Amino acid sequence: MTYKPIWSRFVALALLGAVVAAIFALSSQPFKAQTIQPFLQKNLSVQTAERVLPHLDIRYDGHEYRSDANPLGLIEFLFRKGAHMFVYGVLAAAAALALRMYRLPLPAVAGLSLAAVFLVAMLDEWNQRYSQDRTPAFQDVLVDLTGGAISLLLCYGISRLYRRLRR
Repeated sequence: MTYKPIWSRFVALALLGAVVAAIFALSSQPFKAQTIQPFLQKNLSVQTAERVLPHLDIRYDGHEYRSDANPLGLIEFLFRKGAHMFVYGVLAAAAALALRMYRLPLPAVAGLSLAAVFLVAMLDEWNQRYSQDRTPAFQDVLVDLTGGAISLLLCYGISRLYRRLRR
């Protein structure tokens, strides 16, 4: 083993640790620290939001989000779920990068990366039980897994395309 692979492994593991730490730091914040409602109310009128949003009616964790009744609430809901997918997509990519350093087969890397996403997502929801104005929801774990899976598909697709173009 040479010095460079050890350094690469350290960087990959440090990146993975940083992503996990960021997730738990964010899930420990109260809802009021994360809401984008004040920003939306300041920069977007309800009429404009109603006009540009398609008609949507989403039921999620006992709440209803409707574009005709509360368009700004729907925008925030979609933003928050999109943020979940993005952050857990980054987690899946970081986990895959760290695992690839150990030359594991791709199916094992994908499975272990999604297992890491599931574990962190479950711990994140558990952590939210103890955060002010936060409510844990198992549906969020499914959103997180979806973000992780999409990220892995994109990463592997881009990697494969890059290797084909390099030949």
